[in-house]
Amino acid sequence: MPTPAERQALLFFAAVAALGVGVNAWRAARGGDRVVQGSPSDLAAQIARVDSAVAHSPSREAGRAALRKRNAEKAAQKRKPEPAAPSPAAARSTFYPPPSTISLIDLDFASATAIESLPRIGPALAARIVANRDSFGPFGSLDGLQRVKGVGAAMAKSLRERVTFSGVARADAPTSKDKGRRRPAAP
Repeated sequence: MPTPAERQALLFFAAVAALGVGVNAWRAARGGDRVVQGSPSDLAAQIARVDSAVAHSPSREAGRAALRKRNAEKAAQKRKPEPAAPSPAAARSTFYPPPSTISLIDLDFASATAIESLPRIGPALAARIVANRDSFGPFGSLDGLQRVKGVGAAMAKSLRERVTFSGVARADAPTSKDKGRRRPAAP
């Protein structure tokens, strides 16, 4: 014997099914989902417009392909013989290697482990960067990166020579002013 809640759920599903049958009967009585006939040239023109839009749309795969190409070029440059090592005194005077010898990290696609390799970024901040990117889309620039809680202007300036951005920031993504705040509810 069903409980009152189960009876209520069954009644709800029966009502939904009855409405579905009614809508289908109404559509059939009006002629169904007829396809509007057009000339073959109109159809070919519409297909060409759709194919053109698909071919020219920015896609994540295109961004990744560009990133792979850029990384391959950098790897080829790294394989060139390096000049003689600097003196020990010069090595002690700089904490990080010069930016020209550092491979750039694309923050729009990099993993948390790769982001952790950047100076002043630990596991917690790397996880926040990845979570923010997954929630709101690519950063697109250093300004977009500053929307992450814990990344300010000073840190963005220190990362400038070590990071790159291949994605395009979403228009509805929060800005650095919205840091740590929820987005307003949609109207």
